[in-house]
Amino acid sequence: MQREVTKNTTLEVALVGSRITNIGVPDTNLNQLTAGQLALGPALLAKIPNPYFGTIPRSSSLGDQTITVAQSMKPYPEYTTVSLYRNNVGRTSYKAFEIGLRQRLAHGLSYSIAYTRSKLIDDASSVFDASILTGPIANYPVADSFDRGRERDYSTGDIPHVFVSSVVWNLPLGRGRARQLHGLPGVLANEWTATLLVTLQSGMPVAVTQLTPVNAFAGFGVARPDLVGHPTLPGDQRTAGQWFNTAAFASSSQFTLGSASRNPVRGPSYRDGDLALMRRIPVGRRQALEVRAEIFNVFNTVNLGAPNAVVGTASFGTITTALDPRVVQLAAKFVF
Repeated sequence: MQREVTKNTTLEVALVGSRITNIGVPDTNLNQLTAGQLALGPALLAKIPNPYFGTIPRSSSLGDQTITVAQSMKPYPEYTTVSLYRNNVGRTSYKAFEIGLRQRLAHGLSYSIAYTRSKLIDDASSVFDASILTGPIANYPVADSFDRGRERDYSTGDIPHVFVSSVVWNLPLGRGRARQLHGLPGVLANEWTATLLVTLQSGMPVAVTQLTPVNAFAGFGVARPDLVGHPTLPGDQRTAGQWFNTAAFASSSQFTLGSASRNPVRGPSYRDGDLALMRRIPVGRRQALEVRAEIFNVFNTVNLGAPNAVVGTASFGTITTALDPRVVQLAAKFVF
């Protein structure tokens, strides 16, 4: 729905939704035991005669005279791993409420204010991971290759709250009146232009795993911990030294699958303001010198990186990185 508020200002409200099917999911290992077989416990590690001894080279990990019971129960016992690369069975669901206020250029001022409240859920954790472009991912980031339901969670790309505002203000503050340069449409001399861009957004989900993949022998590439408490800390308790409640996670035991979801915690929010000041100085009738100062992160806000999310490491729950502080750059351009 759009509504004209004033001659130059419009208000827009929208409900947005999408559902996508047949998207690529993370690599999966088809040569994995089922969760029911995994529950057999220590008996899976017992040794039995290797039916492929003499057929498989001794240099292979399956070339010895014996193999484990677990290996013999795999769908393809003569292989260690059988990868399914980029299977297009993933699904996403996106719902959002959007509101925006925009003013087109009038009296030297234009601005845009937009807010989005959204929810993005999927079962394809690597869709937003650049590493999918480099080839197969060796650690199989799915908890269970035969149970896609364990992967359905808030997407790695889910950002519930996004606020973006931009303002452009043209100020004829130089000596004399601002004037159009002959033959250069849109270029005004003796004019200052100030531009401000502000972005505020929620933190993104973070996948939590544990250091040791205790069920790797059975073909499981990633081990997720057990969730034993509420992982989110109140806002006034979050620090770089402990961003979430680390006591809410406990390492899962061998022969079991951890109860934690794929993305049970969120990283820090993002806040940024960028400012640019520009002036065009006339040099003759057809030329101008444009000088510009640009300040990124003008308020010098500390934007922390993602927390360490591997149970069993000393830095679990801590943040040791941050994005750039305030950066200033100056530029000059000759327009003709």
